[in-house]
Amino acid sequence: MSDATIPATRTAPAARRGVGGGLHLALLLGFLAYVFIGTQPFGDPSAAQRVDGSSLDRIAVLGMFGLALAVLWVNRTAALALLGANLGLAAVVGFCLLSVVWSDYPALTIRRALLLVFLTVAAAAIAAGTTDLRRLHGVLFGTLTAVVLLNLVATAVAPGVAITDIGVRGIYSQKNVAGIVSMLAVVVAATWILGASRARSVAVGLAALLPALLFLVLTKSKTSIALTALAFGIVAVFALAEWIGARFVLLVLGAGLLASALLLAIFAAFDFDPLLIVAAVTGDATFTGRDELWSFALNAALERPWLGHGYGAFWDVGEANDPLQRLDPGTWLGDVDIGTINQAHNGYLELWLHIGLPATILGVLVVARRGLTALRYVAAGSAGAAERAAVGMLGLILLLYLLHNFTEATLFMRGLAFCNIALLAMLLVSRAQAFSHLRNDRDGG
Repeated sequence: MSDATIPATRTAPAARRGVGGGLHLALLLGFLAYVFIGTQPFGDPSAAQRVDGSSLDRIAVLGMFGLALAVLWVNRTAALALLGANLGLAAVVGFCLLSVVWSDYPALTIRRALLLVFLTVAAAAIAAGTTDLRRLHGVLFGTLTAVVLLNLVATAVAPGVAITDIGVRGIYSQKNVAGIVSMLAVVVAATWILGASRARSVAVGLAALLPALLFLVLTKSKTSIALTALAFGIVAVFALAEWIGARFVLLVLGAGLLASALLLAIFAAFDFDPLLIVAAVTGDATFTGRDELWSFALNAALERPWLGHGYGAFWDVGEANDPLQRLDPGTWLGDVDIGTINQAHNGYLELWLHIGLPATILGVLVVARRGLTALRYVAAGSAGAAERAAVGMLGLILLLYLLHNFTEATLFMRGLAFCNIALLAMLLVSRAQAFSHLRNDRDGG
């Protein structure tokens, strides 16, 4: 089955398309509400609660899964083609579920891996039912704008809960999650503006950018702020390339070569020691203590290098079994309260801990491939500005996802906002490819 068959829903009978469209919109809005608001706003579950999981989360995810099955049935032709185009993604998610066979804690693995499976199926149903990328971009833009405003209102109304000593967390469990959401809101708004064809839409996009940037600054999430600055630079490059053309592209390439030479000179000046450079720039070569955590996580990963400890079977496994119990007091890791740390603060190490190195490499390649596909789609220029802006948004989200996982752990980690949106982005890029094939077929290309 070729990708050209994916948009079959465009020619579906009117009654079937109406039912499918209503189910699809309900699923999309439910998915976004779950991702960006969750079932327990202001919640900060204890270590014991994280082991047991949330019954509200289970109800919400099972409800989305049931709705997703209905959407997939209505769009079954598109769904089958989407599966064929995303076998790598299916293999990674399936391997997470398969790891129950060798998991240290099979009961935890089956529950946590099923959560990943259900959310992936929901994302696939949204992608399969999507027939207008600009419309989906608009729903995402409107949702994130509303979520940012909700967070700002919540911060003003309940500052004692929403504001912490290290930054504003809004309705989330911590300020880093708030940073991710505000970063995504900025990216979605900026790319929405690029795809706008009317001055009114541009004005609305600019108005939405202001509260998103304000919330981002208030979170004090350094990683998200830095990545947002990078995202703005990338958006600016594509915008100028669109307006100026090939000359600007050559100028950017020249600037890139100059920057590479400068970076090489800086590395040479510091004897090619990245820690010395980090210390010179930030004054902290430990990445706020992450170096010890990374060393511990790497050693634990090397205990099970090929298959891992089982998906979801390393952290949050009960106080008596917490991996940090192995450490003697004397370092900050050994002295921290059990349950406080529940991730490696590096998505690549984290996924290696769960499912082993080969599957981790496959997972990274799956994300990177979809990001590059989005880049090629935008650069090709065959689609309209609105559609290319939507695909550019998806590609930018995937790039930021890979970069973000150098200091945080969200790579294929079930239920986390960035993971859920990245799953959706990968599947939507495949959907955009199907639209491209359809155009080529109609044009005789």
